[in-house]
Amino acid sequence: MLESTSRRNVLKFGALGLGGLTLPDLLRLRAAEKAAADTAVILLWMDGGPTQFETYDPKPDAPEEYRGPNKAIKTKVNAVHFCELFPKQAALADKLAVIRSCAHKESGHGSAVKNLNTGYPHPPNTNEGTFLYPAVGATVAKVRETARRKLPHYVCVPTVGVFKGETGGGAYLGTAYEPFGVNPVDGPKAVQVPGELTAERLLNRKVLLSSVDTLRRDVDASGALEGMDTFTRQAFEMVTGKAAREALDLSLEPARTREAYGTGTAADRGHSWGQSLLLARRLVEAGVSFVTVGCGGWDDHGDGITKNLPRRAAAFDSAVSALIADLHERGLNKKVVVLAWGEFGRTPRINKGGRDHWPGSMSVLLAGGDFKMGQVVGSTTEKGEKPKERPLHPNDVLATVYKHLGIDHTKAFTNPAGRPVPILPHGEPIAELL
Repeated sequence: MLESTSRRNVLKFGALGLGGLTLPDLLRLRAAEKAAADTAVILLWMDGGPTQFETYDPKPDAPEEYRGPNKAIKTKVNAVHFCELFPKQAALADKLAVIRSCAHKESGHGSAVKNLNTGYPHPPNTNEGTFLYPAVGATVAKVRETARRKLPHYVCVPTVGVFKGETGGGAYLGTAYEPFGVNPVDGPKAVQVPGELTAERLLNRKVLLSSVDTLRRDVDASGALEGMDTFTRQAFEMVTGKAAREALDLSLEPARTREAYGTGTAADRGHSWGQSLLLARRLVEAGVSFVTVGCGGWDDHGDGITKNLPRRAAAFDSAVSALIADLHERGLNKKVVVLAWGEFGRTPRINKGGRDHWPGSMSVLLAGGDFKMGQVVGSTTEKGEKPKERPLHPNDVLATVYKHLGIDHTKAFTNPAGRPVPILPHGEPIAELL
């Protein structure tokens, strides 16, 4: 029996015997498990709720107050159109899949953030409250906790709590599955450790950074590193480890690559989406399983569609198209799935130059993995008010993401009350993408 074979496969082997599961079968199972473990997701969290009309589901034939001020343009996929604000993504639409028929019922920012990032609806009257269920990244970290790596499984860019909405942590799973935060403008020292893991548990960060070699040599020699709890050990590696320092150092990238992603800041968020996406690519390439990138500012009420959206859309278009092209060029497109979405869509009718909250229809962008690209899944009505063909729920998107990661979304964890809680209460992988 092979030493690293999972307990599940051992049981299968024992049940089937030599006449059932042969050694080649066992090796194939191990190879499949290894391939699933070597997958990652980059979540582009479009905080505020992006408009579907001015991104991936334009309505050029609708009345003016519905279609908005922008035109629809052709993409590389026949009969598929994007908004003219996304020309670079339109040029590589054959590497993208757009879901146009996603909908849910949470119209408040706080409740929708929690719903989409955990798969669970938030209880009434707790719109801005604490996450009660683990975020997707925390779930991935929990499932993969025995897969020892030099970097943690869950990282957020540019901060631990991605802007005002946040995207969640370990909840009842515990603080060991909280995300680390890194900011591309701070280079290899850009580690933000959430919770209590500050000076008391990691000493002074400046002291650590000024005496990395000595400290690591002393700790490794004493064997103390093995005795640290999971999160403390990960934090130590993030602050002192070579893998983290190199992954966080964007100066190691060629200038042309950094320029392709874009270096300007988007809206008033004070950081470059392009450099954040480049950092996300470096992190998943180095072994991080789940990276959330904050791409906020999409809450376009008032005159937002005409005043604020064009510059933000240009920055997003450049950054996303550069990321997709880069993943393909580096042979990472099968390993990494890119998911871009926000809390909800926007109202079909424009209100004073903007659009309000609308969970009744929203567009979702997916790219990478073994999924079928170059297609649109589902459609909305002529005015974009609701799904017309193939209605889908955000949990179907999450189930699809979990499938890419090799995670059974029906698996249950036990909460502090001793109750089994499934990773997702409902949802199925989207068949058109498989």
